[in-house]
Amino acid sequence: MMPPGYQTRFAEIQRLSEELQGIDRIARLIWETGPTLQEAVRDAFTSLKFDVEFTPETAPQVIVKLDGKRRLLLHVRSADGAIDKKTPELSQAFQSLQETSGSDDRVVLAANAHPNVAPPDRPDPITPEALNLITRMGVNFVTTATLFTLWTMSQQDQQRGRAFIDKLHAQDGGTFKPPS
Repeated sequence: MMPPGYQTRFAEIQRLSEELQGIDRIARLIWETGPTLQEAVRDAFTSLKFDVEFTPETAPQVIVKLDGKRRLLLHVRSADGAIDKKTPELSQAFQSLQETSGSDDRVVLAANAHPNVAPPDRPDPITPEALNLITRMGVNFVTTATLFTLWTMSQQDQQRGRAFIDKLHAQDGGTFKPPS
């Protein structure tokens, strides 16, 4: 009994609503911490069409399979605030280097250090001492705002977004900078 075009419009509204919900799940990379942030990291890599293992109760919480051998082992910091030398995730990253990672793996620490501040105005997310330590270990650090930037880029050009993930894997320690 509905007028012509109703079903078409209704289906389009449903599709757009689902698309908005998906974008919102990824946008949590910018303002969340804790388990919700871990899920957003997983969702971002899944959206980039990577094979992702999600183990929220263990470290690393997110394992991204880039190809047959290469993996990213992501430790997602659950708390906010700058990372320092005593941050538990640094110990977990070192433990992953010792016990979990293989020669084709890259351990990555991801954090949303200051979620209540707009990304361009955020202070340093990691102290110089902690950055020096992870750099010497060969662990990469990435902000979740940077992951959001990569995801956003991938919406226009998925291959380019995936290429930056390859660069994250290839980097041998230190802060991964967002693409220009």
